[in-house]
Amino acid sequence: MPSRRFLGFLLGLCALLPAPLAAQDMDGIRAEHANSSNRAFTVSSPVRTGPTALAFQVADGQCAGNRNYNDCANGRERSEIVDRAPVSTETEIWYAFSVFIPSSTRPIDPANTILAQWQDTRGSGEITLGFALYREGLELTQDDPRTRQSDDMNPPRPMVMEIVVPPSRLYDRWHDIRVQAVWSVGPTGLVNVWINDRLVHSHRGPNLNRDVAPSFKFGVYRSGLDRVGRPVPTQLVVFDHIRRGVTEAEVLIR
Repeated sequence: MPSRRFLGFLLGLCALLPAPLAAQDMDGIRAEHANSSNRAFTVSSPVRTGPTALAFQVADGQCAGNRNYNDCANGRERSEIVDRAPVSTETEIWYAFSVFIPSSTRPIDPANTILAQWQDTRGSGEITLGFALYREGLELTQDDPRTRQSDDMNPPRPMVMEIVVPPSRLYDRWHDIRVQAVWSVGPTGLVNVWINDRLVHSHRGPNLNRDVAPSFKFGVYRSGLDRVGRPVPTQLVVFDHIRRGVTEAEVLIR
C-alpha cells in the first residue's frame, strides 16, 4: 500500500500529468469524459489489478461547461467518465469497479462528492443509484421511482440512503464494488450491491420512474459548492478494474 507521503506527492503532481485512458483498466465500457476539461489520468500506484489504475482529481475552481451545461454557474466541479454504451431496460446487467480513497481526500459536507452514479442522462438527470463520500462514510442512495425530478438543483429525497462503509474502514484501502441490475418501471426491477463480497443492498421491484435505463458515471463529481467556504479542498480518488457485462463472471476480479 502506498505511503501517505507518496499520496501527497501524487496529489501535488496531478495537474502536471497527461490524461490518457488505459484500456486495461476498463472492459465493456465505452468511455467518454463528462462535460469537463479535468481528465482522468493513469497511475502506477496504487493499483488493484494490472499495472495501472485511473485517477481523478478536482481542485477548487476547476469547473467547465459546454453549450448545454455550465458547471461553473451551478456550483459544481467534476472529473468524471460516462459510459456511452447502450443500456436496455428489462435486461440483466452487471457492473464492477474498485475504488481507493486516500486519507488526504476529505469530505466536503454539506456539499456533495459523488464517486459513482447511474444517472438518467437523457432526461431529468436523476441519480437512480449512487455512491457518495460524506463525513459519515461512503453513502449508497437509490432513487424513489414514485417521484420525478423537475429541478436538478433540488432533487427529491432518495428512497434509500445508507452508509455502507464507515470512515474507520474507508480510507487508504481498496474497496471492490459489484452491482447487479435489471432496470425497470415494473415488478421485474432488481438491484443488488456487494462491497468486498458482502451484500450491502438489495431491492426488488420498480427502480425507474420512466422506461429509460440510466448511464454509468464514475470519478469525482462535486455539487452544492455554494454551501461551503472557499477554497474547497482538492479531492483525488483512484478507480481500477472497471467492468460491465451481462453475467457476474464477466466482471469478477480473477
